[in-house]
Amino acid sequence: MMQNERLLVLLVDDDPEVLERTKRWFEESGEFLCISAPSADVALDLLPGGGFDAVVSDYQMPGMDGVTFFRTLRAQGSRIPGVLYTGMGRDSVLEDALAAGASFYVRKGVGTRAELIELAHAVRAAVVLGGRI
Repeated sequence: MMQNERLLVLLVDDDPEVLERTKRWFEESGEFLCISAPSADVALDLLPGGGFDAVVSDYQMPGMDGVTFFRTLRAQGSRIPGVLYTGMGRDSVLEDALAAGASFYVRKGVGTRAELIELAHAVRAAVVLGGRI
């Protein structure tokens, strides 16, 4: 990544408030550009050819959950770095998320500054580990 280049991140969540809050905070940081998807199915349609550097997905969504979404991405051959961002307890989904191909897990709360800093750090780390930088 060039010094002034922003990371293009696909945000996947069925909660429009979470999408808007996360997108706004990420873009105001100056490090990210974000595209929002209200479901895993929409995200799967957006990913091919989208040039995304990373994906951040909720776990609990109607239709396809976040773990199944990451499994589907990996089954399709996608190696895009990803972070599962969920309100579910760590013990209940962490192992499944990592096994499904998520790079990191971040616990979703009420969108505090510290939580969003942690999420941004996880996205950056996932991109670096994924060889995108």
